Amino acid sequence: MKQSRKTANEAIRSAMAEPLHLPLSPGVPIYAYGGPSTRLGSRWTVTFGTTQGWSTTETCRALKTKVKKAWAIDQESEPEFSGLAGNTLSKCMGASSQLTNNALDPRHFAAGLRTSYVLILSDQQGPVGFCTFAVVINYSAVDEQFEFEVEVLEAFIEPRHRDVCRSHDFCVVIAQFAINALEEFNDRLFKAGARFAEGVTLNIVGDVESRAGERFLFSVEKEFKRRADESEFDDCSVFQLCGGFSIETIEVDPRW
Repeated sequence: MKQSRKTANEAIRSAMAEPLHLPLSPGVPIYAYGGPSTRLGSRWTVTFGTTQGWSTTETCRALKTKVKKAWAIDQESEPEFSGLAGNTLSKCMGASSQLTNNALDPRHFAAGLRTSYVLILSDQQGPVGFCTFAVVINYSAVDEQFEFEVEVLEAFIEPRHRDVCRSHDFCVVIAQFAINALEEFNDRLFKAGARFAEGVTLNIVGDVESRAGERFLFSVEKEFKRRADESEFDDCSVFQLCGGFSIETIEVDPRW
């Protein structure tokens, strides 16, 4: 960092003073494609919290039913797939952002921002899959360590919709939300007076229980790398050292 440790810590403390903003509203399409002209005549959408036009309760109930029906099939296919319990659907509230590990003593300043999402994949008939994940930003002033992480908790797609790249829809949104989080954090740093540029490692992690789960984490990595390649000449990209923190390297840890 070009600034003094004290000045940088003060700016980072200010940037972590409140949770990050949340995008859109539950049920509003984040990513959509397809239409009447598609082969199946369906329009696919990714929302968070609920399927468009459905309540949270209706969405959770429908997905839990599909998870339960798929459990036996997935158990028989191990290690290709693993039967999920769908536990993260019990908190299917769309998104939440909170402060974590905030210490009052500036000598031991350690703080974090954790923003959690429940993504819903739907066709015209209703929800067919979900993905729960969190974008985590941590900083410790003691060892001057900044950590940027995407943690995937659960990912599920109804068996009849697998193997046709539907999980890529989740990857697109995960990458976008993580980039949004770092951009907002850097904006806060700039407003707080921070003037430094530092590259960090983006860690993509998850407690993987199947080969499909492991492939999904590497698919998320692939989407980030695609965006990094596209932003090669964009000086304002979070993949460029232009101010604040930028993504310098990407590592995947399936945590089998």
